[in-house]
Amino acid sequence: MGFLLGLIGLSATAQPVIPILTPTPPSPAGAPPPITPQAAALTSPTGWSCDDFPCEDDLDGWLKRLQVPPGFEITRYGQFPGQPQQITFGPDGRLYATVLENGTRRGSVYAMNAAGTVERITAAFESPVGLAFLPGTDILFVSSRTEEGAGALWRRTPEGSLILLIDDLPCCRDGVTGQPEGVIAGPDGFIYLGVSSLSDHAEPTNPQFERHATPQPNEASILRVQPQNGAIDVYAEGFREPYDLAFAPDGRLYATDNGTYGGIGDRVLTVTQGGHYGFPFWRPRGCEDCPPTDYSLDILPDLLPLPPLTLPRGVTVYTGAQFPANYFGSVFVTLWNGTPEGQRVIRIEPDRVPTDPELLAAFTPEPFVTGLIRPTDVTVAPDGSLLVADFIYGQVWQVRWTGRIPPTPTPPPTNTLPPVMFATHTPSN
Repeated sequence: MGFLLGLIGLSATAQPVIPILTPTPPSPAGAPPPITPQAAALTSPTGWSCDDFPCEDDLDGWLKRLQVPPGFEITRYGQFPGQPQQITFGPDGRLYATVLENGTRRGSVYAMNAAGTVERITAAFESPVGLAFLPGTDILFVSSRTEEGAGALWRRTPEGSLILLIDDLPCCRDGVTGQPEGVIAGPDGFIYLGVSSLSDHAEPTNPQFERHATPQPNEASILRVQPQNGAIDVYAEGFREPYDLAFAPDGRLYATDNGTYGGIGDRVLTVTQGGHYGFPFWRPRGCEDCPPTDYSLDILPDLLPLPPLTLPRGVTVYTGAQFPANYFGSVFVTLWNGTPEGQRVIRIEPDRVPTDPELLAAFTPEPFVTGLIRPTDVTVAPDGSLLVADFIYGQVWQVRWTGRIPPTPTPPPTNTLPPVMFATHTPSN
């Protein structure tokens, strides 16, 4: 952390008064009328200018490959100079992102305006992931690691200074995962922070002395953080890797959770205060090396289990009025990995997800954007459009409702009588 302190004069002691504001709840007032939702089509995985995908500068190829449901359109919003991790809009209307730089795990926060102009607004962090503004302010919170290998939460002041709010969170499973990740401001004025597990399936660090790893305090949990002084409460626990968080207008908190390296446990969750969501007690899911179930826990169910190895990353709740009215409150999730069910954004109507296990096993979420490479996050723009960030080329795509739905072809008639055959005479000379 020393390079940051020397570079921009960071302070770990300054405690400015931070206002806690209650944002006005969004509503779908003025939205287009409801429609019957349709899924986005799937595209060919090969045959593009760079084989599996269009090349970085092949915009025409990308616009042919990326698919959205009828009545929506997708265009390119801009491009970050690196690999975006998570995105959010600031009070100034710009799109902010944690961006990894120069092919490394170090990165900074960038801001992009509507014209696509990008500005680097912070010095470099070790593995920055989550970011969120405190509602009604330009105070920004960023999750990362410290140089010493601990998990961190930073606060950026309106003047541009960075304050290390927390520097002792659990970290790090490897060079990529196992750290503080998703960040969101709650309707109560507190910051909510997802902290990953430090193990894949509670494997011991020293098998000679323990059968399973003992979790550290605040590990594998979602924390509730006081934005002024960094005081921590455990809001919920039992997560493997709560990569991103999103609040709905009704106060419900949603989280994406990445499963084990073997693919067990990818899921979307509705998070309740005090709840336990099962990790690492995943033997019932098929993880034979996980610890046996702790029957003293009241383990809460998933909202939606996802196909193995799809790796859910970004999540947002639609709170705009640009989409049809029945899309308000939909949960959009990016599926990162290159599997048949991945590389897309899915749409979930939480109240329509079955709770019966048999029905849930057969439930398929609606593909909303397909043809992406590594979609890492999704957010709602101030104008109500939906923005999706793709990790590989740093591109950001914008989805808008146009209402232009191609007419459905009229099917050929069925159950018709055979045609009547008339005898004809061949003319004779």
